[in-house]
Amino acid sequence: MLTVRNLNSGYGKLQILYNLDLEVPAKGITVVVGPNGAGKTTLLSSIMGTANVFSGEVLFEDEPITGQQTHLLARKGISYVPQMGNVFAELSVMDNLHMAGYLMSKSEARLKAEQMTEMFPVLKKFIHRKAGTLSGGERRMLAVAMGLMKNPKLMLLDELSTDLAPIIAEKVLLEVIRLRDELGITILIVEQMAKRALEIGDTAYLLVSGGVKYAGKASELLHEPELCNLYLGIKQLPKQQDNTRIPSSEGRG
Repeated sequence: MLTVRNLNSGYGKLQILYNLDLEVPAKGITVVVGPNGAGKTTLLSSIMGTANVFSGEVLFEDEPITGQQTHLLARKGISYVPQMGNVFAELSVMDNLHMAGYLMSKSEARLKAEQMTEMFPVLKKFIHRKAGTLSGGERRMLAVAMGLMKNPKLMLLDELSTDLAPIIAEKVLLEVIRLRDELGITILIVEQMAKRALEIGDTAYLLVSGGVKYAGKASELLHEPELCNLYLGIKQLPKQQDNTRIPSSEGRG
């Protein structure tokens, strides 16, 4: 569904990503992991047109979208849930949902918002409360619901577990599985809980110093002890035999 080819990007004159290739298969969960500063969020920003793309291209359903504005990407079916600033703190939960449905008519937005409160019962419970008064996990649920308001084909999720207690982070990540299994939405997720993300993912990319060090099945990265120990802090099982990978690109460093 999404293809990134030979991407070189960053901010201003500062280059963060180097010759990066990535494929996001339809109706699956593609996980991007890596140490801090590897360029994970820059990848999402490059896709969404908020980083500077120096060269390379991004394709969505085989259509070039490199550098297109965010609202145009939303119309095409791409939804982005950023790590921070993903809700309007001073607005109620319902008003946040309505704001996210800006591409719809008022009646369509109202109906979709009702569907979101049914899908996420915790939001229905606090429907008239200001989003800023919600817990971290509840705000993440609201952010995901806002992303779903746009009826996306593809969702880009950036560090959903940030600052959450492990039990709450687990609940949030279970919702990601639900998006794939029940709604058939394609997911590209950047996640700091690397081990758990790899357990729920289908395809994985390990980013290091702006380039791809591993590309393949998510479950098989957990059996790459050198990569897991060095870059992710995961001590895992020895490397499996018959480890088939999809082609990867090497970054600098």
